[in-house]
Amino acid sequence: MRYPSFLMVCGALTFTLVGCMTNEQVEPKEPTTQSPTIDESQTSPNSDREDDVDTESPTDEESTDDKPEVDGQPTEPDPSTEMEPTIPAQPIEIDGVANLELDELILVNKQIALPANYQPADLVEANIDFVDSTVGERRMLRKEAAVAIERLMKDAKTEGIDLKGTSAFRSYAYQVNLFNAYVERDGKEQAMKYSAPPGHSEHQTGLAIDVSSASVNYQLTQNLGETVEGKWLADHAHEYGFIIRYQRAFEEETGYMYEPWHLRFIGMEHAKQVHTLNKPYDRYIQEFMK
Repeated sequence: MRYPSFLMVCGALTFTLVGCMTNEQVEPKEPTTQSPTIDESQTSPNSDREDDVDTESPTDEESTDDKPEVDGQPTEPDPSTEMEPTIPAQPIEIDGVANLELDELILVNKQIALPANYQPADLVEANIDFVDSTVGERRMLRKEAAVAIERLMKDAKTEGIDLKGTSAFRSYAYQVNLFNAYVERDGKEQAMKYSAPPGHSEHQTGLAIDVSSASVNYQLTQNLGETVEGKWLADHAHEYGFIIRYQRAFEEETGYMYEPWHLRFIGMEHAKQVHTLNKPYDRYIQEFMK
């Protein structure tokens, strides 16, 4: 996917250079204080793995001529016009099926699903700390997202922020067993508030990862948002291309409860925009693709 802004490409390179449950839980998309925990390893099977650039500076005369003038003085380009990434408009979905051509911008929600047989071709194991119960392909992400979470975790650790991954990629088959376990435990209506039906989970894209910290015993709980670690994620995740996908303010719009642990990779340029505009991703991508 291309981005037209030279400044944004430079920004992405600069960041590159610089830098949902517990170890006994699955990842119910709800506060763990509201229901008993489930050992995910018992609710679903483990998955096996698998041109030259001219650097010569222009003359003063050339520089002046290339810039628009106001009252006889050259002006600099408005940096705000450089901040909006653009790609050719594409459909977000076709008959309720997600448009896979959107790559990392793919939209999956309660109305839009992935094909049951969809699995990203570039899954790799993220080189980060995971809770012990997270095994096999649940440690995997698409390559670009894996590199980004590695940078995020490294920088977080440098700042004294303790985080571990609890669940990354989940296949359609895995989500079938997981969702059914939640329905059996809490009923379908309640389960739908915190867990995605098979095909509707962002984890199947390979672009989502749940994280937690020792401060909440590595549980997936809304209390994470009140911790130092949760606040750090809310303030800095976008700098690495991630967004907190399910915000408290947008529960009605997304259909899911607040999940301070659920990170979704959409690339740095778009993540910065979503963070700045403070919109749910569903609305952002629909407006962006118009």
